[in-house]
Amino acid sequence: EIGLNMYSLYKDCPGWVGARYQRFHTSLNLLFRFYQFTPPNKVGSTGHKGPEDDCINETAETMWLNQQEVRKALHISDAIQSWKFCSEEVTQGYCFYYTTMSDFYKKLLSSGLRVLVYNGDTDLVCNYLSGQWFVESLNQKPTSSYKPWLYNNQIAGFYQQYGNMTFLTVKGAGHMVPHSTPGAALKMFISFLTNSPY
Repeated sequence: EIGLNMYSLYKDCPGWVGARYQRFHTSLNLLFRFYQFTPPNKVGSTGHKGPEDDCINETAETMWLNQQEVRKALHISDAIQSWKFCSEEVTQGYCFYYTTMSDFYKKLLSSGLRVLVYNGDTDLVCNYLSGQWFVESLNQKPTSSYKPWLYNNQIAGFYQQYGNMTFLTVKGAGHMVPHSTPGAALKMFISFLTNSPY
């Protein structure tokens, strides 16, 4: 049995086992698509069948995004199926057109737009090391040292400036940073939007 929460390392995850393993298997395949790695096809089952099997409680998002008035405001046709957090139909039909987003980031940066790249430091799926390596691969000159940022007089993570781009980590946050650490996430977004210190 796996029991590992790939989206928030220190949180329990009774999921990714039994019938729900397909989603875990798909995530691993996407994560390691450029490597010689094939995840195993079978694992044991705890027999636990609950909404928390997915490691992230998506109840609020699912209920809100499937409300008729929300769908109408987002111009979603009634012919389109209900929203699901991680749709297998979308995942299986998804085509990768780009192997990297580097050119898009370089274009945004060269046009003078400010960019924030952030990761929760307990997320294994989109981990902060790969985020940092991606930022470094853009070959932008660092304009600050790697330093802590604070929320409520506590270290909330670390950041480094690269001209008009900021790479930032959020301490204790998983894949869904605003869900894991809402106060720190709000401060991060306000600081970015107002171009004020983190």
